[in-house]
Amino acid sequence: MKASGFVLVAAVLAWTGVAGAEPPRPAQLLIWGGGKDTAEAEASLGRWQARAKTKEWAGTLKVAEGYPRIVQSGTVPGLKPGFVVVVLGACEPAAGSKVLETLKAFEPAVYARDVTWAEPLACPQLGPEWRVVQSKSWKKKAGTLTAVLLQGPESKDPYKPTLQALRVMLRAPDGELLGFDERSGDPRMNEFAKQSGFIPTLDGAGPTVTLLSIGAGCTAGPNVYETRVKYVIDGDTLYPQERERTLVDNTHNCDR
Repeated sequence: MKASGFVLVAAVLAWTGVAGAEPPRPAQLLIWGGGKDTAEAEASLGRWQARAKTKEWAGTLKVAEGYPRIVQSGTVPGLKPGFVVVVLGACEPAAGSKVLETLKAFEPAVYARDVTWAEPLACPQLGPEWRVVQSKSWKKKAGTLTAVLLQGPESKDPYKPTLQALRVMLRAPDGELLGFDERSGDPRMNEFAKQSGFIPTLDGAGPTVTLLSIGAGCTAGPNVYETRVKYVIDGDTLYPQERERTLVDNTHNCDR
């Protein structure tokens, strides 16, 4: 009887993922959403999977193998019992805040909870292509317009500049992606135009971005063109409106 009881306990521990795990420890769970039952949690998980396919946060983070996963809140000390949640990862308490900051740039509803975790930690990995510098959202009739300013890895090579990108998304109230646009460029000062080559603005009624492009020129230097992109919403459609002008025209500065 005792042996049978031991086998039963071991089986339960193995099923819950505790067997062979490290001792329970403080951790920070990153939670995408959930609900009062498994059906609501599965619907929340489906929204994550659908948005991950649109590459909203591509290059900024990657969840560990086996995540996201659905967890009964009553099985984790620190979570309020009676819910079923979608967990994106389990982090060291000191590391969770930075990952949460990146997640919130794309989905403000994501949250963290301090818990006692009886499984190996599995914190989402940040990068490697981009890190979040700033984000802002605007409520529109069609849904939510979100702009996320990203920066690439630092480069010491003058021929390989540290790039920035502005990623703009329009989402319906249910989370469906209605529109997506991304522009990237070199934020350094352009020696011919005397202005930054990439200027994002997250103020006012919506995001804008101004970027420079280099064209053919003559011995005095190249032509420099400025493109200003303003994001307009018509119904449930996102339109990047572009306006271009010439900043530097060296076409006529050729040697005769």
